Amino acid sequence: HRQLAALVASKIYFHLGAFDDALTFALGAGDLFDLAENSAYVQTVVNRAIDKYIELRSHNDDSGSEWQKPIDSKLEAVFERMVERCFESKEFDQVVGIAIEARRLDVLERALTSGNTKLLLAYVQNECVDYIGSIHLQNRVQELLVKVYTQFENPNYEAVCQNLAKLNNPSKTAEILTSLIQSGENGILSAYQIAFDLNANSSQEFTGTVNSELAQSDAAKAEADGVSAAVARVQAILSGEESLKLHLEFLFSNNKTDMGILNRTCKILDSRSSLAHNAVTLSNAFMHAGTTVDNFLRENLEWLSRASSWSKFSATAALGVIHQGQTRNGFSLLEPYLPEDAVSSSPFSEGGAFYALGLINASHGSDRVISYLQNALATFQGQNVEILQHGASLGLGAAGLGSGSEDVVEALKTVLFADSAVSGEAAAIGMGLVMMGTGHDATIKDMLMYARETQHEKIIRALAVGMGLVMFGRQQDADPLIELLVEEEDPLLRLGAVQMTTMAYTGTGDNNAIRRLLHLAVSDVNDDVRRAAVTGLGFLLLRSPEQVPRMVQLLSESFNPHVRFGATLALGIACAGSGSKAAIAILEPMLKDSVDFVVQGACISLAFILIQQNEVYEPKVAEVRKRFTELIETKNIEPAARFGAAIAQGIINAGGRNVTIGLTSLDGQLNKAACAGMLLFTQFWYWFPLAHFLSLSFKPTALIGVNKDLRVPVLEVPCTGRKSLFEYPPNIEVPVAQAPTKVATAVLSTTAKAQRHAKKAEGSAAEGSSGSAAAAPAAETMDVDGATAAAPKTPTKKTRRQGPETFTIDNLTRVLPYQESLVRWPTTARYLPVKQGRMSGILVLRDTTPDEPESLIESVIKAGPDDDFMDADDGANTVQPPEPFEYPFDNDRA
Repeated sequence: HRQLAALVASKIYFHLGAFDDALTFALGAGDLFDLAENSAYVQTVVNRAIDKYIELRSHNDDSGSEWQKPIDSKLEAVFERMVERCFESKEFDQVVGIAIEARRLDVLERALTSGNTKLLLAYVQNECVDYIGSIHLQNRVQELLVKVYTQFENPNYEAVCQNLAKLNNPSKTAEILTSLIQSGENGILSAYQIAFDLNANSSQEFTGTVNSELAQSDAAKAEADGVSAAVARVQAILSGEESLKLHLEFLFSNNKTDMGILNRTCKILDSRSSLAHNAVTLSNAFMHAGTTVDNFLRENLEWLSRASSWSKFSATAALGVIHQGQTRNGFSLLEPYLPEDAVSSSPFSEGGAFYALGLINASHGSDRVISYLQNALATFQGQNVEILQHGASLGLGAAGLGSGSEDVVEALKTVLFADSAVSGEAAAIGMGLVMMGTGHDATIKDMLMYARETQHEKIIRALAVGMGLVMFGRQQDADPLIELLVEEEDPLLRLGAVQMTTMAYTGTGDNNAIRRLLHLAVSDVNDDVRRAAVTGLGFLLLRSPEQVPRMVQLLSESFNPHVRFGATLALGIACAGSGSKAAIAILEPMLKDSVDFVVQGACISLAFILIQQNEVYEPKVAEVRKRFTELIETKNIEPAARFGAAIAQGIINAGGRNVTIGLTSLDGQLNKAACAGMLLFTQFWYWFPLAHFLSLSFKPTALIGVNKDLRVPVLEVPCTGRKSLFEYPPNIEVPVAQAPTKVATAVLSTTAKAQRHAKKAEGSAAEGSSGSAAAAPAAETMDVDGATAAAPKTPTKKTRRQGPETFTIDNLTRVLPYQESLVRWPTTARYLPVKQGRMSGILVLRDTTPDEPESLIESVIKAGPDDDFMDADDGANTVQPPEPFEYPFDNDRA
């Protein structure tokens, strides 16, 4: 009766609350412990058993052989029996979750192949993989997904390539693309769509390696019709050339920037103030980001000429934001500002031009751009070299973002070790950008070593950010370094722990990371650390924004204004573009906060949340826009608050009102460049020029369908809903000066009385005594010449105008994120998308009637002059650089 005694003892310990002892005796009860029994006792003990099993499996999987813990065979038997019960009841999704947590990939594979395999594969890939804390386990699960996907007769190659990109397997990806291209027209179209998705979701290093593999493939050398041309097109797509061209076409042709807002802000803010000048510069840059429209600069040369020192740097760098994506014409656009013959004449504008060149080529830096900026780091010497190196380092980081180039890192390291605060700060950030997400050990060691040696706070702070970028997405791999930095006495190194936690766990919602940040937010003695810790919550929870308002509600009421500022940014980052009413309810009162920089943060975050919203969809938009204007126009408002309101106006109208804040791609993957841009934007607290990096977070919201030749055909797609919900906000009304009108002549009351008496006398003579009945009304009021009695108005009943329930959307036009669910692609249409389930972004279309002539949308952008970036045959759809324009800056020295 040993098993029966064990069962009795287990139940006794259960009722005493000693669940570990209850589990121990339950395991000794053998078959008498009935898993099918539906009681609180069985459920509690089974849950405890599974938790214990998962804990032991995870420990053994993460530890070396000398640290392994034995697992009781009886405990494993309970786990196996529980799994079998789930299989019998066909609860495969539960098996998937338990198998991943317990690191039992054999059970996971069995679950995937036992149920609805396609649905379970999509569930694991979209809902599970990104939340696995261990990179090692994540890679093993993705390898299993690739294995299961390829067992189908017609595999989902889009999902396979997405997993291969995360596994950093470019050779297998190139092999799949080559086989698709060689399989026929349908395969070529699928290869195009996969290439567009890889360009949007993968790093510059990965797509570059895939391109190199394709160039060496047999398909690239094939003589068959269309095969080599298809390979060339896939290479152009992977390099980002085609995506940039299509986005540029969309942003330019649909630009709806309200110039009235900019002109008004420019007239009100004092351009002699560096803060005000930077505010207008950034507002203009964000409003015109990617549109190539620089009319505001040309029409306000007098305002522009007042820039001095670093304001010049920011103003020139803003050209990189406005012309972002013009990779072919970058040098010709910036030619007036780049130094000639390695001789510097105006270091601030030239340093800004280096930075602008990097922003134009952000994440798509060619060999020429990278080598040019590398040479700039070493070429220039003299008194103002640190200003030029500052711009070149930031430009290198932007252009080489995610490339993992060790040569570039070595060049930046040389600048860092020169121990100049200005150039060293930019070099540290550049190193982080180039090595973003690689977790490169040598780079981390060098950065940490120098952070402990240098005395420059600017460099230490930049190294903190740079180390965070290097560990982007590394999750548990970053924990040892985070725990080391948290214990540092130097608050700037503890700031590094916060930035590393933020970047390593971005988008995961990891409980331990959230707990660590909340602890630092309320317990650290340094305001910078506390502010960054609260801001980091927005990054961690960007995939579940509904949790953030509840989490930061109390923090937004903190006595510490730095914590309140962090709470505003956390709300803005997590809820960007969502129009979250809960977030708006917290932020609105903060627009009247007693501390100016809290008002600044509230303005910026409201702009993030309400970007691309109109008054019909969200009535609060009108109030918020009005509040921004009031803050700018009221003279006694603190400059920092006015600065925030001006930037907020630029953000809420960003990209000609055709972009949103997109920290994730359309497929739900983290956008590495966008996350880096947002993190660096938050550093404007210390250094305004870093605000330009926000342009990396802007994502065009468009329907862009392309045919087999990557041209844009004419098509219409129905959308169910009121059109007014998705229209552009109206422009502000500019007061118009009215022509002077004739003023009515006043008549004195005595004159009016005399006139009435005369009329009365005339009436009496004509009609006798009855004339008194025609007397005029009492003359107690003043009459006006020409005045006429107002006709009575007939009341009219106002009727509410109802918008149409369905309207059509053209190709190459705006489709808002909350509109996408209402768009339905007609099954009878001529063009059908290769990728199902998505209604925005770049979609490759299959022509169902290829023999009929096509109507194509003509490019509104003229061809530009060829430069060294461009082949003579390839300039048809390239943006033409604007007419020669040079900032009215005098050549000066720092």
